[in-house]
Amino acid sequence: MEGDSLPRGFLSSLARKHHVHRSTTTRWFKVIKQHMLEGNAVDVRTKKIGTVGRKQKEYSDEFLTSVPLYKRQTERGYAAALHVSKSAIHRLRKRETRTFYLFPAEDNPYRAQQSKRFKIKGMFMGMIGKPLYDANKQLLHDGKYGLFPFVKYEEAKKKSKNRDKVTIEAKAVHSINKEAIRDMLLNHVLPTIHEQWPPQLPKDITIQWYNARPHQIPQDAEFQEACQAYGFNIQFVFQPAQSPDMNVLDLGLFNVIQSLQYQSFPQNLDDLIKEVEIAFKGFDPELNKYSWITLQSCMVEVLRRKGGNNYKIPHMKKRSLDRQGVLPELLQVDKELIAEVVSY
Repeated sequence: MEGDSLPRGFLSSLARKHHVHRSTTTRWFKVIKQHMLEGNAVDVRTKKIGTVGRKQKEYSDEFLTSVPLYKRQTERGYAAALHVSKSAIHRLRKRETRTFYLFPAEDNPYRAQQSKRFKIKGMFMGMIGKPLYDANKQLLHDGKYGLFPFVKYEEAKKKSKNRDKVTIEAKAVHSINKEAIRDMLLNHVLPTIHEQWPPQLPKDITIQWYNARPHQIPQDAEFQEACQAYGFNIQFVFQPAQSPDMNVLDLGLFNVIQSLQYQSFPQNLDDLIKEVEIAFKGFDPELNKYSWITLQSCMVEVLRRKGGNNYKIPHMKKRSLDRQGVLPELLQVDKELIAEVVSY
């Protein structure tokens, strides 16, 4: 009736019912009132002719199942494989899944495994440096020097359905003692530095590594000579104790390798090594650059906590700053903070 008001919340509930904005219902009620005042028939049909609005994109089952199952473990990985946005995959998700995105017509993945003792495992030694750019921001060296597996190669002692008896196969070295570390450094790490080190950089090199018990610095003459060969001066220092964020490998490379490697199902150690090598080669130099800046920000947080590790890794929006051309290569530290820490 004229003069009556609508119940409180009526327009909002009507908008939710018809999946439109509240302002749309308000606008149409004004049109209805105007028609009633003029004594005309109420006409709420749209004035737009034909099909209007953005055409809704449809994804067929054939398209959604066109990528391998191992690339559907995360929304981001699934979207990248389909070359669509992550939000599109999120909207399409109809039910909860733990690991894979499956469709009703697909069977759950089945992998038989006798015991955790039979998982394919291997240990690697990785070597990362800061990426090197020229004055025009062109990449000269990506900072990736090598990722070396601890393996030994032996002849197969028995014949199986997968290989002959005399086939040379890789075996993981599970006992990583100081002899294994020395062999890795002497035969892989140091020769790689000699070969790949950018000639425009000084040859005084400091290698920080994890201070596990087997990570002892060899003191024999052969190793010391290798550290000083070809004009190099290579020194070793340990990662600070109880400081997990002081390892640049953990801040970038290892996380990327683990996430990419988990998208594959290696059947043997050779397959595992191959997948890890692919992930290492695909490690983005920009992410490597950001990892070194993150390391500096963690160092600043350690100063602020008076040497403690009770902090969260800072988020600096590095990618956004990099696009704007204002991402610093070296972070500045307040003199007052340094004086305060020294006094402490």
